[in-house]
Amino acid sequence: MMKTDGATVLPVLLLLAAVSYAQQEQPAAPPPSNQNSYPSDTHKMTSAEKKDTPSANGQPVDLNSASKKDLAALPGVGPHYAKTIIDARPFSSKEDLLKKKVISQATYDKIQDLVTAQGPKKQSLPEGPQP
Repeated sequence: MMKTDGATVLPVLLLLAAVSYAQQEQPAAPPPSNQNSYPSDTHKMTSAEKKDTPSANGQPVDLNSASKKDLAALPGVGPHYAKTIIDARPFSSKEDLLKKKVISQATYDKIQDLVTAQGPKKQSLPEGPQP
């Protein structure tokens, strides 16, 4: 029989514990803070992603301040139109979506009761020193 002492067993146990911990399922990284990159234009949002949005919880989505994810979760919008909506800001009213030709009448008909234009009406200035 092989004789072992505590000095060789302890490092082996620590190594095994570290490997076991590393193999545990880690939570997914949160989406990037840049609202223009999440979700990507080709990403189809899952129902789990959509359920954590204002429209899924019965709250209106503000066209002037909503994230790309919140806009993309609206019926018929998706990531591509969400980016287009963000780029067309600011909106004085939700009807501006049609006036500015941001979305089609059919898409507007799907979301008109789910959106509002209550947020900031002017474009925010970039941060940093102003000349």
